[in-house]
Amino acid sequence: MDEEMNVMGEFINIRGKNLYIEEFGRHHENTLLYLHGGPGASCLDFCFYQAKALSESVRVVAFDQRGVLRSDPIEPDQPFSIDDLIEDCEEIRKLLDIKEWTVLGHSFGGYLALKYAYKYPFYVKKLIFEAPSFNIGLSAKSIIQKAINQFEIENQKEYIFQSKRYLEDATSSKELWGSVGKIFKDFLGEKKDYLYLKSLTPDELNSIYEESGVSDELWQRTQIHTYKIEEEGKIFESLLPIISLVNQPSLLLHGKFDPIFCEKQKNIYIEKAPNSKIIVFENSAHFPRLEEPQKYTEEVINFILESSKAAAY
Repeated sequence: MDEEMNVMGEFINIRGKNLYIEEFGRHHENTLLYLHGGPGASCLDFCFYQAKALSESVRVVAFDQRGVLRSDPIEPDQPFSIDDLIEDCEEIRKLLDIKEWTVLGHSFGGYLALKYAYKYPFYVKKLIFEAPSFNIGLSAKSIIQKAINQFEIENQKEYIFQSKRYLEDATSSKELWGSVGKIFKDFLGEKKDYLYLKSLTPDELNSIYEESGVSDELWQRTQIHTYKIEEEGKIFESLLPIISLVNQPSLLLHGKFDPIFCEKQKNIYIEKAPNSKIIVFENSAHFPRLEEPQKYTEEVINFILESSKAAAY
């Protein structure tokens, strides 16, 4: 344990798997649970800066989800679903003896945060969404359109034509998400990372992961996690209809240039989310916690610590 930062990283057995969990600022009364995106992205870059900064005011719990990076791998023949991730959150809460907490989810983690709050409302005090995807089909359309915009700037006519065909021909969220994968693999390659960043370069983002010293072997184990979630198919079900059924105060943080949290999802959230507030990060895309870190820290802490009445926007 790092006494100066009050940080602890440990493996805790959660429902038959050892999950890698980090805690920061354990002496604080208010607790924040962070749910990473991906699927399979790890809590590593959140803990790199934000978890430490936030722990000056709140207790922070972050973990690599079941089958991700430092947590135990999922075997190919083992059953695994989004529901397992929801139940893992609840079991962690019980084992850490936390009465209630604020839940913060990034991207796919925002999807998980909403599902968790819907199933276990009595244990969620507040919700924070960072660049969430509540509907993966709408997010996929947004990504494809941003790729088309880039192809138009570079006058890559064949890529423009094929990408537009993907938009026209897809009949489901699953097909749209598959088309994103094809565009990334066949057209963009490593340039895809620029769609997700505004103030950072891909090299600057990757340096965070490189400094962690986590091996390629650990990263590769996340492939089963991602594959099984996509194979299950629940990730392709929209959560937009349940936004109005989750009543906790919520804060939505998103970058102005984010390809995931599109305008249509934003409009539905504004219309349906009770007791909510949106903060736009003008110089960020999909990672405002890394691209505008100080503003992000301030907004999160202010939201968690303000009274429930003050949060009724």
